[in-house]
Amino acid sequence: MQRHYLYLASMLLALLVATQPSQADTTQAECGFATAVDAPRDQTSACTFSQRQGFINIDIDGGPDFAFSPTGDTPGNFVNADGQAVYRRSGLGKQGLIFKLPDRFLFVYWGGDSLACTGEVLAGEQGCELYYGDLVFRMHASNGSSINQLTIRTAGLENGAQDFSHEIDGTAYRAELADLDANGWPEIYVYISSAGSGSYGSLVAYAVNNGKSITPVYLRPLSDDAVASAGYMGHDVFAVAENWLVQRFPVYREGDTNSEPTGGTRQLQYRLIAGEAGWRLEADKVVDY
Repeated sequence: MQRHYLYLASMLLALLVATQPSQADTTQAECGFATAVDAPRDQTSACTFSQRQGFINIDIDGGPDFAFSPTGDTPGNFVNADGQAVYRRSGLGKQGLIFKLPDRFLFVYWGGDSLACTGEVLAGEQGCELYYGDLVFRMHASNGSSINQLTIRTAGLENGAQDFSHEIDGTAYRAELADLDANGWPEIYVYISSAGSGSYGSLVAYAVNNGKSITPVYLRPLSDDAVASAGYMGHDVFAVAENWLVQRFPVYREGDTNSEPTGGTRQLQYRLIAGEAGWRLEADKVVDY
């Protein structure tokens, strides 16, 4: 379990910009892309930002990582890892930063804690409170045993507040809001890791229906897909990456021990689909590396 949470920490580590009024140089943020400065943003994802002596690193949970090195004498001019020009642009003010990449624009928004919270916050006395416009999601997850309780309370829905309670197998390690289908209404995703050496992942998710109500999002068991589940023995991590929900886990070969998988890593990318029977997540890409 400790090894699993070290892996989670490496994915969800928060970074802070040196231009912020703090002695730290790392901060948690939300990142998104667009084809132009004034174009609609793609789905934002949790990310981490760091700046040390002018060098910038941006790591997007479940997505690409960027490393920018300063160049020349003009502030805001960089090159990426491939030596291509990158420029810092104005436009967000105190809300964040914009970088002009070779093929698109990268937006970094400060204050990502309104869209995501950690397991520590979820289990705290006050729980987690996330916002999306006028919508509010208040959550709390106990973590005192192998079986715990997750509660989700909503406010701001047109049809009135809705409350939900779940018995969860393990510990909730992160919750975040996203709009995977870009319909203007968010979903709430809560990621859970089971107790024991397997640390098997599971998901509790709900989608907002045109601002009126929320209903569950269904993710079929990984075991239903013989190809995607081959070599799976737990230790999986969920995260939102742009317009996908990503599930990533180590792949075990025959004879591997639980602590030493040798088959690399598999990543499943799920899209949110509105079906006749409700919302569901469907895997449309499986990548081994």
